Formats: sequence, C-alpha cells, structure tokens
Amino acid sequence: MATQNLKQDQASQAKLWSFIYGFAESLVVKSAIQLDIPDIIHNHGKPMTLSNLASRIPSPNGAADHDRLFRIMRYLVHMNLFTKESIDGEDHYGLAPAAKYLVKGWEKSMVPSILCITDKEFMSPWYHLKEGLGNESTTAFEKALGMNIWDYMSKNPKKNNIFNEAMACDTRLLMSALVSECKDMFQGIKSLVDVGGGTGTAVRHIAKAYPHINCSVYDLPHVAADSPTYPEVTRIEGDMFKFIPKADAILMKCILHDWADDECIKILKKCKEALPSNGGKVILVDIVLNAFSEHPYTKMRMVMDLDMMLNCGGKERTEEEWKKIIYAAGFSRYNIRQVNAIQRVWPNGKGEDEVVWGGEGVREGVEVDVGGVVDDREDDVALGARATWEGAKWAPRLMRGCALRWVRVKMVREKPT
Repeated sequence: MATQNLKQDQASQAKLWSFIYGFAESLVVKSAIQLDIPDIIHNHGKPMTLSNLASRIPSPNGAADHDRLFRIMRYLVHMNLFTKESIDGEDHYGLAPAAKYLVKGWEKSMVPSILCITDKEFMSPWYHLKEGLGNESTTAFEKALGMNIWDYMSKNPKKNNIFNEAMACDTRLLMSALVSECKDMFQGIKSLVDVGGGTGTAVRHIAKAYPHINCSVYDLPHVAADSPTYPEVTRIEGDMFKFIPKADAILMKCILHDWADDECIKILKKCKEALPSNGGKVILVDIVLNAFSEHPYTKMRMVMDLDMMLNCGGKERTEEEWKKIIYAAGFSRYNIRQVNAIQRVWPNGKGEDEVVWGGEGVREGVEVDVGGVVDDREDDVALGARATWEGAKWAPRLMRGCALRWVRVKMVREKPT
C-alpha cells in the first residue's frame, strides 16, 4: 500500500509540475521558429548534424553555441516535434510530422498563429485571469494593456499585423477544404460578403473557386488600411453593429465568439436585414463546445473559451448557448449535422433565410433531426439520420485537407415574412 501511495504521489506531483512549466513548451517552439530551425532543416532536405545546424543559425558571435543548441533540440525531440537518429555514428536531427507546420511560407504553416499567441503583449491578459471573476465589464486585456483589444489593434499597427496574419493562417487551413467540398453551398449565390473578414483571405478562396460570385470583405477601417487588395474581392469599410452590406450570402468566420450574447444577437439581426427579402444564407464558422467530449481538441477548445473571455469578453458556446442567441435573433428552429471535417451543406432553394454554421463535431452516432428535407434530392436525406454514416464515408479524405478542425453544422431557418 505504501508503495502504491508513493507512486500516486509521484504521478500527481509530476502532473502538477508539467502544468506549472506548461509555458515552456510554447516558448521553446517559438524560439525554434525565431531561430529558423524548422526552415533550415527543411531546406537542407534531410536530417542535419548539430554542428551543421549550428553553423546555419546566425549568432552575434558566429555559429550558435553547440551545448545550448543541443539542449534546445533535446527538448524539441522529447516533444516529438523533431527526430534524432544516428547516422555513421553521429546524431542527425530531422523534422517529425508535426514540425512541417513550423516551416514558414506555405499554405498550412501555423507559424503566424504561434507567433501571435506567444507574443508577450498578447499573453499578458492571462496574468489577470483571477481579476476577471467580478461583474465589471472591463476585460483582462484592458487591465493588462490599458484599452480594449479593438482600440489596441487600431493604435498598434505592428501588433495588428501579427494578429491579422494569425487570422489569415487559420483561414487558409480551413478554406481550401470548404470551397472544394462544399460546392453545393454556393449554388444560386450571386453575391457574398465576409463580415469581419480581416485581410480577405477567406473570401478570396471563395472568389477564386467560384468566379461567378461577387465577393466582398467587410471590416473596420484600420484593418483595411493594412490589408492587401485583390482584384477579385471588393473591400468595404464599416461597423457590423451599424450596417452590413446586402448580399445573397453572409460569411462570418470566428466572429461571434468575440462577443457576449447581446452583441451576437445584434449582429445576427443585422445579417437578417442584409439578406434579400426572398431568402438568403448566413454561413457561420465557429466552435460548438462540449466539455465532456473525448475529442482530442476538447482541451484546446476550452482554452480558446478562456482566451475569448480574457481578450474581448466573448466565449465559445455549447449547443444550448448557440440555440439561445439564434432564437433571440428571430430564427425559429435549427437543424444539426455533425461530421468529422468540413462538411457538405445543401442550400434549399426554397426562398428561406438560412444560417449554416460550421463548428466542431463532438460525438459519433448521434441521431439528427432534420426538420424536413433540405431540397428535393433523395440523397439530401443523409443530412439527418444518415449523417454519421455519410460523414464516416468521406471524412478521412477531408481531414487530410483540414487537419485542425472537426466541424459541426447548424442550419437555422425562418420563412420570410
């Protein structure tokens, strides 16, 4: 019994120490990126010796210190981000599968997101977590940096660029699968506006894939000032709480999680006003939180929920919480489809307002209530009872194109008045 208790104590203490030093993994990865270690090995084309790697890393005193580099690489290997193998009696370091996302400059690189999340100023609100339990409206971001996140971005162009590049990074990971696998979603759409679309990365994917759609990106003036222009995308400046440009379809990717319920309801009502009187579509991409799911990203989603609370007073929502704001915005019912990746969604073509949202799939074998056939095609019945079977059929192919997300889709409909 004493031996068993000792082992339990050791395991508990080890677990706590891993939490206490959890920051180290983030910052070691950030340092590896800043030292260009993933790019150096990738460009070399094969594993490298420590001395060869050190000679390629710039340092004020010439090559990087071998002992210090060895200790960093030892930890990165322990994290399973890099490999170490002995070739001709000498250790060589290579990229493990996850490290390819640390290589800069390709479509699925996560470097911009990592540099944003680990930025010193952007991490500072976490030091005010305990102060955010009161009822005051001041966010932890305001306590840390003296103003709300939106004012801070408008007054700090360098940080705004870091933030926008991170958002574009996340969008690139998602949109290639969306436009290729959800073709039917865009049928019958002649115009689409991406509300809060930042640099326009998301809507540009749509414009290139479906050139018949007149695509616009709508965001605040300071975002537009630092964003590239694209010939296939019209940029419109404005405030979504005051006005949303009219379009057949409205896209909002990771927007509503920035806001409390009251603000979300206002935004959704503005979306309805912007749709044509004979019906349109709002496409929302956001998380549906299930804290009891065994999904490997459940922990990440809960961290993101805290991040939203700290930075802007927003939240990641459960199904019940989404239902609350949907009904409050004037929609009368919603349908759910859960799949393991970016899903196919069918516009119904019956002149109904429709909100389609992609979030995170959470369970397997869930029976889905469609609330009616989506359109006249027999195979669309799969949206309901056969959803999990249909998802299992094609999800593996999609996951290769979008490894970071599982998606839950909700469709909210209301007949036009």
